[in-house]
Amino acid sequence: MLKIGPLLELLKEGVKEGVFPGAVSGIYCQEKTYILAAGYASLVPFLEPIEEVFLYDLASLTKPLALGLTLMSLLENSKLLDLEKPLKEYLEVPSPFGEIPLFRFLNHTSGLKAWHPFYLEKPLTLEKIFNSIMSLPLEYKPGEKCLYSDLNFFLFTYLLEKVYGKPFETLYEKAKQRILFSRQSFLIFKPTSKGIDEEIIVPTSIDPESKKILRGVVEDENTRALSGVSGVAGLFGNVYGVLDVLIEILKAYQGERNGLNPEIVRYFLEFSDPSSEFTLTFMKPTKAGYSATGGVFSEKTVGHLGYTGCSFFIDLERELIVVLLTNRVHPHRGNEKIKEFRSLFHRAVIENL
Repeated sequence: MLKIGPLLELLKEGVKEGVFPGAVSGIYCQEKTYILAAGYASLVPFLEPIEEVFLYDLASLTKPLALGLTLMSLLENSKLLDLEKPLKEYLEVPSPFGEIPLFRFLNHTSGLKAWHPFYLEKPLTLEKIFNSIMSLPLEYKPGEKCLYSDLNFFLFTYLLEKVYGKPFETLYEKAKQRILFSRQSFLIFKPTSKGIDEEIIVPTSIDPESKKILRGVVEDENTRALSGVSGVAGLFGNVYGVLDVLIEILKAYQGERNGLNPEIVRYFLEFSDPSSEFTLTFMKPTKAGYSATGGVFSEKTVGHLGYTGCSFFIDLERELIVVLLTNRVHPHRGNEKIKEFRSLFHRAVIENL
């Protein structure tokens, strides 16, 4: 049985040391779920205590939890996409983009640059982002190395909309129906427009343009300029929503046939490319020499990190899931203490199993 006392103390220490205003962690092991919460939802303009059900801006956790989940669902329902085929099979694109296999956009080996300020062009659309990507030179030869890139997932969002003829959010909501969510779960784009009260959404940073604290508005500027929805960022959720998806993924990986196809899930989680630190949409535990899991999770581990301070990892060998939701960017983005804390926290989880 997991000893949660030391882990809760570690979260409280993180609050005290200014790693983040507050945190909520969800841990699933030996078929039991543990939820821990410490600290505050906000520091300014006043202190608000955190609650387990509060929603966080999940940032890049959107990549596996929204785009990854959507793609897993689509690949079972239709044969419109083959991830081994090149981009030119699906979109009219110039060389060398046309020769890049689809999987290289999902494991960050495509050759695309890491980031670009698309949001400076207003109004912004996915079409404009796609055209801009096509006008940018490749940073390296596809397959030569791994460079984490938001451009990969903007391109893939555009691809899904073109191939399936529906908005990405519509495709995602359909895929979500495969997950058996608990009553307290939230996993949603544009929460305030769906009637969710700002008070249960944890704020992030102060927007330099409006000088207002972002709350229920996505932190990522490019996705914000797209009205809050992309396969890159924009997903808001609480610990229950994140855990529900990850538990379904783990069970499918183990061979249980519920909402997700075990064969497709294994394809995503076990996909291996010697030049990449990613499977398909999921990160391996060690990235560029830094281990967010503290080097103590098994080699059969997948997960993802989010800019706002969120993360999750699934140790497939231990059948262990660890979700850590924080808003380390509140009220200012410059706080980098989360990097060291993530390693400490994951080591402590293993120590207290």
